Amino acid sequence: CGAVAEEHPAMNQLSYAIGFLMDPFATLNLATDTSLLCMDELLVRGHRVFWLEQADLDLVSGVLLGRLQEVLATAPLQLAAAEFAGLDFLDALLIRKDPPFDASYLHLTYLLDFLPGKVRCLNSPAALRNINEKLATLRWPTVAPETLVTLDAGRLEAFVRVHGRVVVKPLDECSGRGILFFSQTHPTLRQDLEAALLLPSGTPRYLLAQRYLPAVAAGDKRVYMLSAEPVGWVNRVPAPGKDLANIHQGASCEATTLTSSERTICAAVGQWLVTQDVLLAGLDFIGGLLTEVNVTSPSAVRQINAVNGVHLEQQLVDGILKSILRCR
Repeated sequence: CGAVAEEHPAMNQLSYAIGFLMDPFATLNLATDTSLLCMDELLVRGHRVFWLEQADLDLVSGVLLGRLQEVLATAPLQLAAAEFAGLDFLDALLIRKDPPFDASYLHLTYLLDFLPGKVRCLNSPAALRNINEKLATLRWPTVAPETLVTLDAGRLEAFVRVHGRVVVKPLDECSGRGILFFSQTHPTLRQDLEAALLLPSGTPRYLLAQRYLPAVAAGDKRVYMLSAEPVGWVNRVPAPGKDLANIHQGASCEATTLTSSERTICAAVGQWLVTQDVLLAGLDFIGGLLTEVNVTSPSAVRQINAVNGVHLEQQLVDGILKSILRCR
């Protein structure tokens, strides 16, 4: 069911019940949130939309139950009274929970495996388990920055000294959280790398190190993928004096175009995403190189809309509805 189906006349005639598995509303960044845009578009088209959170799910003797609230409006958010019921009445469930992809998130994907087969789950729980957003780029190493993933401080230090400057990322976070920069002139390089490789509990963790790309000063492109196709893009420019191009870290947004090379990369990644049953994804490019493949809850649709004068959520909802039809 991974590919988006061809246009079907029933798409605009049927009314579906579609759930959104969300983080608590108070924690959402409304300036970047994409889920509410899609909810609103579904409501406008006459579909029923339901809100639930991870804490609302129970697995009872193999049956997945949830505390659901029907979404009556999104601006401001208005929810009906909660009802505890099986999820088998849903036509689709969109998983829109942000990382960290920790043990709790992993266990959530196990529970979601118990969804009835008739419920289209987007993106699939198996894809969320199997695709690490930072590591996925290494399936195409020739179009990604030089990268090292290691638990060893010595090898990490050697990587920094070879490349002069590197960006170090945790494997389980998003929105620029936990990212560090190291250069070969860092006065306490070995000690700080050793510290970065440890969780607060003292447990070692893998870190990903990439060669620093000076082209980030010109921006980090977010390309929104709908199944195998790039459907929208925006350039995120770091704030003056900063290296992080994440919107959550103060980056500004501007219109951009895709190079022929970036389109070729999108095509290759898109075909792979279809095989993994991923409908919605966000690819990140710096200087033409692929730096991340975001599949948990890709955002920036509001920013794409703002700089391009479009309503990308309409295309996304088309894709969601077609995906439901394709699986029936």
